[in-house]
Amino acid sequence: MTQHNLIWGGARIVFQLWRTDRRTLAITVRPDMMVLVTAPRGATLEKVMEKVRKRARWIRRQLRFFQEFLPQTPPKKYLGGETHRYLGRQYRLKVVKAERPGVMLKGRFIWVETSQKNGAFQVRELVRAWYLARARERFSRSLVEGVARLGKRLAVTPRVQIRSMPKRWGSWTRRGVVLLNPELVKAPVACIDYVVTHELCHSVHKHHSNAFYTLLRRVMPDWETRKMRLERALVES
Repeated sequence: MTQHNLIWGGARIVFQLWRTDRRTLAITVRPDMMVLVTAPRGATLEKVMEKVRKRARWIRRQLRFFQEFLPQTPPKKYLGGETHRYLGRQYRLKVVKAERPGVMLKGRFIWVETSQKNGAFQVRELVRAWYLARARERFSRSLVEGVARLGKRLAVTPRVQIRSMPKRWGSWTRRGVVLLNPELVKAPVACIDYVVTHELCHSVHKHHSNAFYTLLRRVMPDWETRKMRLERALVES
C-alpha cells in the first residue's frame, strides 16, 4: 500500500493506494477519515489520479461527514430540540417529565419521558439504550433476510453482534459472527441490508476478490447503489 495526494479546490486529498486482482477501481472513505483507493494491478497512477479527481467532490463531502464523529466534535447535550438520526431520517428530541422513564417514536420526534427534573444524564442513557435496542432488532431482521438471500451457500449459521468500530460499518469473523457498528442504525434500511449481506458474502469468499463481487451482485444486484446511498445518506439527511 502506498500513499499519494491530490490538490483539488485548494484542499489536499491524501489517499492510500492498494492494488489487487480486482478489475475495477473503487474509492472508500472510512469513518477514521482514511481515503482508500483499491485499483487493479495494471492500472496506471495517472488513471488512478484521474479517478480520484473525478470523485474529489464526493470524497470531500464524506470527509466532512465523518469529521462529525471525531473526538473533537462537541458531544450531544440530549436536550429538547436536538436533532438525531434513525433509519435514514432526522428526528428531534422531545423531552417531557413523567413518573416512568421511557423512549418512543412519535411522528418526527424521539419522545423521551424522564423522571428527573434536570435529567440530561438520564435522557442520554435512555436514548442510547433505545438506539441499541432498535439496532439489535433491525440488525437481526437484516441478518434473517441476508441469510435467505445466500441460502445454501452459507456454510455456517451466522449471528449478529454489535460493536463500536471506528474504521468500518461491519465485519465478518471466522466464528460466523457479523459484527455491526451501532451507528449503522442511523442509516436507511436498504443500506443496513447491504452491509449485512456484504459481510455474509465473506463467509463464502474471505477477500474482496472477483468471485466475492460476483456473488454479492448475484444475491444483491443493486449493491453498488445501496453502497453509494450509505456513503451519502447521513450527510444529506
